[in-house]
Amino acid sequence: MSRNIIKILFLFTIIISLCGCNSNVVFDKSEKIKNDVWKMDDKKAFTVKVSDNDERYRFAINLRNTTDYKYNNIYFFVTTIYPDGSITRKDTVECLLSYPDGTWKGKGNADIKDNRFWFAKNVIFKQKGEYVFKIEQATRDTNLVGIKDVGLHIEKQRDN
Repeated sequence: MSRNIIKILFLFTIIISLCGCNSNVVFDKSEKIKNDVWKMDDKKAFTVKVSDNDERYRFAINLRNTTDYKYNNIYFFVTTIYPDGSITRKDTVECLLSYPDGTWKGKGNADIKDNRFWFAKNVIFKQKGEYVFKIEQATRDTNLVGIKDVGLHIEKQRDN
């Protein structure tokens, strides 16, 4: 192989590596929903270790749903538990999964849609340590058919 081809391959590898990561992301994890039916009592908990309480962060809920989901929106309760065990807040978050004409939002070509819903920004953690974020479905149905995964995404807030 010529030196020019090796240099081009090396440069291409570096570019791909840099584009593939987002250094602002501090947490991104999803939990599978058993049999794609999210039961009301099935709370998902995410533990996040925080060592920097000078940074500002923004939060999103990741949701993967199928087109079998029968509503155009979904409600969540998001509970934040501080490292000292105190519950600081319980937010109610509504996320729209489809447009008014019934077209699904989110990424995906087939019957599965991936969504990210930003719900908090400019958050500063008051304590260092392990925070627990609990996400539960807050609809009137006890069983939501068509929900595959739910997750939490946290990244450093960057002013653009």
